[in-house]
Amino acid sequence: MNQISFKGQFISNINIKRAGYPLPTHQAAIVEADPLKFHDLKALEDVDRLWDGNFSRCIYKDAYRINLNNAPDSKQKFFILTDQKENYNRLNSDDILAEAKVVLDYPVKGKVFIDYLQVQPENSFDSNNRTYEKLGTSFLSFLKKYYNNSEIGLRSLHSTVDFYIKNGFKLVRKDSNLMRLVKK
Repeated sequence: MNQISFKGQFISNINIKRAGYPLPTHQAAIVEADPLKFHDLKALEDVDRLWDGNFSRCIYKDAYRINLNNAPDSKQKFFILTDQKENYNRLNSDDILAEAKVVLDYPVKGKVFIDYLQVQPENSFDSNNRTYEKLGTSFLSFLKKYYNNSEIGLRSLHSTVDFYIKNGFKLVRKDSNLMRLVKK
């Protein structure tokens, strides 16, 4: 029997763009947060409070439910894009640049569903004071590469449909906001 590790962990480094500068890029980290770890859950809670966003609240509440049940859920994954350089077992909410919740084997086995994806409000595309740009695109590119062998779907807000289309997704139907990644 294989043991599944639910420990929050460093996954990868990715390059992100500084706002207003074509080069050099800045290195950030992708970390998978573990809702059963106090510090990971606390970071998600702090992000919810700091960002005051609908998606950050949903991400925290879903992680909190897993923690409350004290039962690992291998199908729900919580990814963090952070400017933090070390000590990922104690995520610093001030360094978190984006977060996402992904559900594996949803709606059917072998498919991946991006339940929520949110960028730090100060660094969103419509912010005048952003330090970084294209964080959503960089984070989404990581998720697409990480789950390269699976069909990826999501439910887009009407205001973000164009963003997802630019990033390779297409509407499942014209009268729906369900989208799936188009493999090339």
